[in-house]
Amino acid sequence: MVLTFAASGGVGVERKLVAALAVFGLLFAACGGTTPAVQASPTVTATASAKPTATESPDAVMARLYEAAKSEGKVAIYSSMNTDDAKKVFPVFEAKFPGVKVEHTRASGEVLTTKVVTEKKAGQDLFDVVESNLFEVGYIIDQGYTQKYIVASAGDYPAEVKDASGAFIAARLNNDIPGINTTKLPAGVTIKTWKDLCNPALSGKIAVEQGDVVVYSALRKILGDAEAQNVLKCIAANKPSLRSGHTDMANLLAAGEFAATMSSNGHRLAQLKYEENKPITWGQTNPIITDVQGMALANKPPHANAGKLLMEWLTSTEGQKAIQSTGRVPANPKVPPKYPDLNNFAPIFYVSLALRADFDKDQAFWNSTLGVK
Repeated sequence: MVLTFAASGGVGVERKLVAALAVFGLLFAACGGTTPAVQASPTVTATASAKPTATESPDAVMARLYEAAKSEGKVAIYSSMNTDDAKKVFPVFEAKFPGVKVEHTRASGEVLTTKVVTEKKAGQDLFDVVESNLFEVGYIIDQGYTQKYIVASAGDYPAEVKDASGAFIAARLNNDIPGINTTKLPAGVTIKTWKDLCNPALSGKIAVEQGDVVVYSALRKILGDAEAQNVLKCIAANKPSLRSGHTDMANLLAAGEFAATMSSNGHRLAQLKYEENKPITWGQTNPIITDVQGMALANKPPHANAGKLLMEWLTSTEGQKAIQSTGRVPANPKVPPKYPDLNNFAPIFYVSLALRADFDKDQAFWNSTLGVK
């Protein structure tokens, strides 16, 4: 496996949602392009591609693709997957398919969207698969830089984590849940809902990842506009510490820098609790806000068969178990997460492309309310 980096943001940059997209729009316009209107539903502009026949099993499809991929020798994936996770996942693929190496370039947010568009505008077709936050992948799909491909295992996946026509599918998910340091939480305070973060006893004891606009976007759909606005305002009244990077914020939570976070990556909280024995738990919100990490095939993949093979494998049972081993939540509900108590306490609210429609408005309210510069 070859690992390269397109960003210097470290593991904490993994989910810089569409603050990236807003900035990117300015960059793209400066280069002579125009930013397309935001789509309110999964896009269908991806170029069409052949899909497995209905009679082929996932194993049969992978066997066929592997024979063709051997001569290609590698697969290039641009992904927000961090290096620790990549070192657990991609070597399993390489062991199963000898001779096909994974070239993993880690990038997310503005770095990912800018990298893809810059390369494509220059006529460079360097990646086979792109995988990151659904908002970012959706933006890349909108530019026409991907094609549709339906994996053989698609039927095992809920509608919320895939496009029916094959524009994208998720291999992994990310739960956005309040993090809690059990030794720092004031006596008598419980956090089971987002409104519980409004408790005056938590004043000065909360941290917020300043790029988590999507959490507010989700809350608007869950609670309604008025209540979501009130919740964010009262959290702001508790003078939260604004942080950049979910991993760094979770580590500081474990170290006792604050008592709670508005939203943390669930898998990291579970790692701190179960693997590092830190005084960590999480608020069991209802529903569980869950980010979809979309994956799509490039429109002109330099290693087309290897690209399809990687997508087939990541969505296969074996690939999902490899993702499970990292502590991340597999997108296939038939493969439970390594830590089942991450998502077994309430229904899932999947972040969808539809939330992009109001992103600019949500970001403006988020920034002004919390004082994000």
